[in-house]
Amino acid sequence: MTRKISLFATLFLINSSLVFAEEDDHSQIHDLMAHLLDPAAEAIWDSAGFVITEDGESSLEPKNQEEWDRVLYGAKVISESAFLLSRPEISKNREDWIAVSGLLKVVGDKAFEAAEQQDVEELFRVGAELYQVCVACHQTYMTN
Repeated sequence: MTRKISLFATLFLINSSLVFAEEDDHSQIHDLMAHLLDPAAEAIWDSAGFVITEDGESSLEPKNQEEWDRVLYGAKVISESAFLLSRPEISKNREDWIAVSGLLKVVGDKAFEAAEQQDVEELFRVGAELYQVCVACHQTYMTN
């Protein structure tokens, strides 16, 4: 219950800061990505696959409920971020932006389901989908 309250409080504060911020759009979006979406995506990407070193191979699979909860939280943040990115003050009502943002909802929901099932293989596949959504958005909208 505390995690749910924390998630909603975080989203509310970010949502409020997006509405009342006096900074430009790039800064608002940058902050949303850097402080909300990036850590959430990393929670998913860091939880599936293997790391191979000279000492051998180790799985990234979560090893306890606390680690699975971190993935669940990240997946839910990804899903709910679609709403934040689609808000008129962020999206400027651009249909293409809203469509790409909507893909986060789809992928985040898939990641949440995979984490609930503790299905590492599906989480790995969904992580690849999430990466493709991120790359597509960055290639279209990121400026130097």
